[in-house]
Amino acid sequence: MAYTVTSAFNTFYDAINLGGDHRETANARRDRLVQLLSNHFTILDAFSMGSIPKFTALRTRSDLDVMVVLHYGKHIQNRTPSAVLQSVRDSLAGYRTGARKNGQAVTLYYDTWPNVDIVPVARFVDGNGTVTHFTVPDSNSETWIESRPKEFADAIENKSSSCGANFRRIIKMAKAWNAAHSEYLTGYHIEVLALRCLEGNLDETPWQMFRFFENARALVANSLWYDRSYADAYLSYTDRQEALKRFDNAISTSREAWYATYGANNDHQNGIRLWRQVFGSDFPTYG
Repeated sequence: MAYTVTSAFNTFYDAINLGGDHRETANARRDRLVQLLSNHFTILDAFSMGSIPKFTALRTRSDLDVMVVLHYGKHIQNRTPSAVLQSVRDSLAGYRTGARKNGQAVTLYYDTWPNVDIVPVARFVDGNGTVTHFTVPDSNSETWIESRPKEFADAIENKSSSCGANFRRIIKMAKAWNAAHSEYLTGYHIEVLALRCLEGNLDETPWQMFRFFENARALVANSLWYDRSYADAYLSYTDRQEALKRFDNAISTSREAWYATYGANNDHQNGIRLWRQVFGSDFPTYG
């Protein structure tokens, strides 16, 4: 419970933020899986990617993404993405495995958090031996998608440095909002939206959240290209329309919440009630 909107946002953030002890658990799980995979594949490199190492993860909700770089000639050349993903699934037959929604990973399900998404990839280098990019399997389209996860992580870090700590806080809150409203967007998509939408000093969290919803909505309405691929390629027409409806509700309610709190009435009780409608039960009640 909280008596001001500011304290409510702080309590909300504490409830959804992923602490360091959880990251240690995730990293230990990653190391074990890479060890198991090395019994079946020639692995050139392996590293964590996604929200956990970028410090944009939600408590107990974010899966651990592990990019495993396989020897191209032995394991990828002349193979379809679905065949490569199936070979990884077969090698981990002792686990409960499945395909992630976007068809780019093998998901390992555990009784305790986190589940792990294994992303088998090929890497490409220039004439100097420098890695230029990786190719990620997309079993939905049977194509290989170019990806530069380390450069993306650098973009998140640089934006956080220029905008302040609230940049990552807003990303996590946006992910929590998405999770509370049917989770039509991927975490990566939300991070791309934040990179495009958020600028300058991000103080006054309630106002910045409203502005994020308002600006991101326009980007979700159309295809969003980032770096070397579309960040929203996974969205069907129907899912995009449903996501837009949720943005419309978030914009309307967050605008009302901001004016209730910082307008003439200074009504924090009503503001907290409205923000709880936006974010769901993880947002505290008044009192």
